[in-house]
Amino acid sequence: MKSPALALLLSLAALLSACDGDNDNRRPLLDRYELSSTDSVPEGVAFDPKERAFYASSLVGGSIVRIDARGRETFFRAPDYRATIGGIKIDAAARRLWACASSVDDIDARVWVFDLRNGEMILEYFLGALFANASCNDLALDPGGMAYVTDPQNTALYKLDPVTGEGEVFANDPLLADMLNVGLGQNGIVVNAAGDALIVAKFVPAGLVRISLPDGDSISAIALSGDPFPTPDGLVELDGDIYSVSDATVTRTRLNADSTAGEVVIAAQPESGLSTATVADDQVYVIKSEVTNFVVQQPLNLPFAIFRVDLDAFGP
Repeated sequence: MKSPALALLLSLAALLSACDGDNDNRRPLLDRYELSSTDSVPEGVAFDPKERAFYASSLVGGSIVRIDARGRETFFRAPDYRATIGGIKIDAAARRLWACASSVDDIDARVWVFDLRNGEMILEYFLGALFANASCNDLALDPGGMAYVTDPQNTALYKLDPVTGEGEVFANDPLLADMLNVGLGQNGIVVNAAGDALIVAKFVPAGLVRISLPDGDSISAIALSGDPFPTPDGLVELDGDIYSVSDATVTRTRLNADSTAGEVVIAAQPESGLSTATVADDQVYVIKSEVTNFVVQQPLNLPFAIFRVDLDAFGP
């Protein structure tokens, strides 16, 4: 039989443990999270503000890893080595995770949508049904839950509706073209702060393109001034500014009122091998994926990591 004192101690321990678990959702984020994988090449990153967890995709193995605020990792999607997963985004309100994916045994680009609560795939879009030889790099979500998907090999950009499960070509313009025909056209994508335009990263030539919302009728290159604009990979929007990731640098583009022009400031980062970014707790976090070394078949500089960008480095 337990003594009253022991019973009280056990009750207090259980209460403290429960409180500690509850506090995970309020626990301050770390400045840096090192990932345990040595070969996944985690190209995409997203943050779930409800559960305060990062998600990292995988170009090798097709896994999606969940990293909680403490840095503990679990598989959201276990590796099967039959898929490649690039850009990912989270619709926190609808509890959905969107992912650009392709199968290693065919060339069909697709977008997968998962239920964040249980990891089940609830939607699958085959982009080849919308545009011949379609590819998928990254995607953005508007406040209504619609997804907009970049195609680095073509001039088309896609809109996907999670309610109907249907997709369409939302924009098709030479400004979105891959000028070198090597799959280096459209890259990252975000919705601007006003919600009236998509901002699309062009890898070659390096630049940003504005596409009007909700119709997509107006497409124009954004006039950039300030620092020379580096070739952009992933994009995020924070407080009206657009941050783009470029291997060892992050660039802030401060847009004007109608998102037709922007002032560019570059901040060097302490590590290279960066690919994409996400916003978490009003901060920009980038993922060190080593994707460039992976593509050119050079040794990977480990560990893979997610770390906070020093926003003060960009100045006022």
